[in-house]
Amino acid sequence: MSPIKLCTVFFLSSFLLGNVHAAGSPVNEDFSVVSGLCDHMVELAKKGSKEEFLDIVDSALKLSEAQRRDNSMAIDRFRPKLRAAKKAGNSGDFDAAIGFVEEAKTLMKPATASWDGGS
Repeated sequence: MSPIKLCTVFFLSSFLLGNVHAAGSPVNEDFSVVSGLCDHMVELAKKGSKEEFLDIVDSALKLSEAQRRDNSMAIDRFRPKLRAAKKAGNSGDFDAAIGFVEEAKTLMKPATASWDGGS
Protein backbone atom coordinates (compact mmCIF):
# COMPACT_ATOMS: atom_id res chain seq x y z
CA MET A 1 0.00 0.00 0.00
CA SER A 2 1.10 3.51 -0.66
CA PRO A 3 1.90 5.86 2.25
CA ILE A 4 -1.06 8.07 1.32
CA LYS A 5 -3.49 5.17 1.65
CA LEU A 6 -1.93 4.14 4.96
CA CYS A 7 -2.27 7.68 6.33
CA THR A 8 -5.88 7.83 5.14
CA VAL A 9 -6.73 4.52 6.81
CA PHE A 10 -5.04 5.59 10.04
CA PHE A 11 -6.84 8.94 10.05
CA LEU A 12 -10.26 7.42 9.39
CA SER A 13 -9.80 4.69 11.99
CA SER A 14 -8.75 7.20 14.65
CA PHE A 15 -11.80 9.32 13.77
CA LEU A 16 -14.11 6.33 14.19
CA LEU A 17 -12.54 5.37 17.52
CA GLY A 18 -13.11 8.92 18.75
CA ASN A 19 -16.80 8.65 17.88
CA VAL A 20 -17.16 5.33 19.65
CA HIS A 21 -15.70 6.85 22.80
CA ALA A 22 -18.02 9.86 22.56
CA ALA A 23 -21.05 7.64 22.12
CA GLY A 24 -20.18 5.71 25.27
CA SER A 25 -19.52 8.70 27.52
CA PRO A 26 -23.02 9.25 29.00
CA VAL A 27 -22.98 5.75 30.52
CA ASN A 28 -20.58 7.01 33.20
CA GLU A 29 -22.93 9.66 34.58
CA ASP A 30 -22.16 11.07 37.99
CA PHE A 31 -25.02 12.59 39.96
CA SER A 32 -23.22 12.62 43.30
CA VAL A 33 -23.58 16.39 43.74
CA VAL A 34 -27.31 16.31 43.00
CA SER A 35 -27.66 13.28 45.28
CA GLY A 36 -25.90 15.18 48.05
CA LEU A 37 -28.29 18.07 47.55
CA CYS A 38 -31.17 15.59 47.83
CA ASP A 39 -29.83 14.40 51.19
CA HIS A 40 -29.73 18.01 52.32
CA MET A 41 -33.29 18.51 51.05
CA VAL A 42 -34.53 15.63 53.17
CA GLU A 43 -32.88 17.09 56.26
CA LEU A 44 -34.42 20.51 55.62
CA ALA A 45 -37.84 19.00 54.94
CA LYS A 46 -37.71 17.14 58.26
CA LYS A 47 -36.93 20.45 59.99
CA GLY A 48 -39.72 22.22 58.08
CA SER A 49 -37.42 24.90 56.61
CA LYS A 50 -39.51 25.93 53.62
CA GLU A 51 -37.35 28.71 52.18
CA GLU A 52 -34.07 26.79 52.53
CA PHE A 53 -35.70 23.67 51.09
CA LEU A 54 -36.90 25.59 48.03
CA ASP A 55 -33.46 27.15 47.55
CA ILE A 56 -31.77 23.74 47.57
CA VAL A 57 -34.38 22.28 45.19
CA ASP A 58 -33.80 25.20 42.80
CA SER A 59 -30.04 24.58 42.99
CA ALA A 60 -30.49 20.88 42.24
CA LEU A 61 -32.78 21.63 39.30
CA LYS A 62 -30.34 24.17 37.86
CA LEU A 63 -27.43 21.79 38.28
CA SER A 64 -29.28 18.92 36.63
CA GLU A 65 -30.29 21.24 33.80
CA ALA A 66 -26.63 22.09 33.27
CA GLN A 67 -25.77 18.36 33.19
CA ARG A 68 -28.63 17.71 30.79
CA ARG A 69 -26.48 18.76 27.81
CA ASP A 70 -25.30 15.16 27.56
CA ASN A 71 -28.86 14.12 26.60
CA SER A 72 -29.10 11.98 29.69
CA MET A 73 -32.19 9.83 30.00
CA ALA A 74 -31.60 9.49 33.76
CA ILE A 75 -31.92 13.25 34.23
CA ASP A 76 -35.19 13.19 32.33
CA ARG A 77 -36.44 10.56 34.79
CA PHE A 78 -35.53 12.27 38.08
CA ARG A 79 -36.11 15.95 37.24
CA PRO A 80 -39.94 15.61 37.31
CA LYS A 81 -39.65 14.11 40.80
CA LEU A 82 -37.59 17.09 41.95
CA ARG A 83 -40.13 19.46 40.44
CA ALA A 84 -42.93 17.61 42.25
CA ALA A 85 -40.91 17.85 45.49
CA LYS A 86 -40.57 21.59 44.95
CA LYS A 87 -44.31 21.93 44.42
CA ALA A 88 -45.06 19.85 47.54
CA GLY A 89 -42.53 21.82 49.60
CA ASN A 90 -43.98 25.09 48.37
CA SER A 91 -47.42 24.02 49.59
CA GLY A 92 -45.95 22.87 52.93
CA ASP A 93 -46.46 19.12 52.44
CA PHE A 94 -42.98 18.03 53.48
CA ASP A 95 -43.89 14.34 53.83
CA ALA A 96 -44.79 14.19 50.14
CA ALA A 97 -41.71 16.25 49.30
CA ILE A 98 -39.48 13.74 51.12
CA GLY A 99 -41.15 10.92 49.19
CA PHE A 100 -40.52 12.61 45.86
CA VAL A 101 -36.89 13.34 46.76
CA GLU A 102 -36.32 9.71 47.77
CA GLU A 103 -37.86 8.54 44.48
CA ALA A 104 -35.58 10.92 42.59
CA LYS A 105 -32.54 9.53 44.42
CA THR A 106 -33.41 5.98 43.40
CA LEU A 107 -33.71 7.11 39.77
CA MET A 108 -30.22 8.64 39.92
CA LYS A 109 -28.58 5.28 40.46
CA PRO A 110 -27.19 3.69 37.30
CA ALA A 111 -29.69 1.39 35.66
CA THR A 112 -28.64 -1.98 34.35
CA ALA A 113 -28.57 -2.31 30.61
CA SER A 114 -31.60 -4.18 29.31
CA TRP A 115 -30.02 -4.72 25.92
CA ASP A 116 -27.02 -7.02 25.64
CA GLY A 117 -25.73 -5.55 22.38
CA GLY A 118 -26.65 -8.33 20.05
CA SER A 119 -28.86 -11.27 19.37
